[in-house]
Amino acid sequence: MLPKMVSLWPLTLICFLAFSVSITHSKTLKRDVKALNEIKASLGWRVVYAWIGDDPCGDGDLPPWSGVTCSTQGDYRVVTELEVYAVSIIGPFPIALTNLLDLTRLYLDHNQFSGRIPNALYKHPFLKELYIDGNGFRPGVDPIGAHKVLELSDTDFLV
Repeated sequence: MLPKMVSLWPLTLICFLAFSVSITHSKTLKRDVKALNEIKASLGWRVVYAWIGDDPCGDGDLPPWSGVTCSTQGDYRVVTELEVYAVSIIGPFPIALTNLLDLTRLYLDHNQFSGRIPNALYKHPFLKELYIDGNGFRPGVDPIGAHKVLELSDTDFLV
C-alpha cells in the first residue's frame, strides 16, 4: 500500500500548484488595458520601450510595464498608479488617462505636456495625488471638487 500513496503525492502536488496559480493570476480590467494601450500607441512615449506586451499589469512571463502599479480587486487587476516623469513627453494631456478609474496617484512631473488638464481628471473617484511640476499646463481649472480634495504638486497651477 505505501508505494501507491507515494506515487500519488507528485500528482497531488501538481494539482495543488496548478490551482494556486489559477487563483493568484487574474486578468487586468479591459478598460485599463485599453486606456494604456491607446496612450502607448498615440504618444510614442520614451517609456514605451519598457512597455512590452499588451497588458500593463504584466501577463504570464512579462512583467508589469515600467511605471505602472496595479492592484487586485476581486477577479481583476486595475491600474492604481502611473509614474511617467522626466521622460520628455511632449504634447497635450492624454485623455485616455481619465479612463483609469482606479488611479490613486499620477506622476507626470518634468515632461513637456501642454494645454489644460481635463476636468474629468479632477472627478476621479480615487485620485488623491497629481504631480505636474515642470510642464506647460495652462491654469484655469479648479482642482478642488465639491466632493474631494486633490493634492497637487504644482501650487502655481492653482487659480
